[in-house]
Amino acid sequence: MELVTLAQAAATALDNKGLAYLGAGLSIGAGAGGGAVGIGLLWSKGIEGIGRQPESRAVLQGLMFLGFALAEAQVLYAFVVTFLLLFAVH
Repeated sequence: MELVTLAQAAATALDNKGLAYLGAGLSIGAGAGGGAVGIGLLWSKGIEGIGRQPESRAVLQGLMFLGFALAEAQVLYAFVVTFLLLFAVH
């Protein structure tokens, strides 16, 4: 089968439901990946800051937990968008 014929067959098979599934996968993938990177950077820099100035542990720890909650909220929003895409398209 030629590449052009294969591409045309894939284009006709990819309807709205297929695009919604593709968008749902990309949504949760990017959202969870971004949240994981953000949380990892946040905690590594927070621990590094505590190691440099141990007396600022209370302030940094509070900010780290606040940042964790905000980064995790991004993942939850991506989760909601994923389910909207999966179940809104019939």
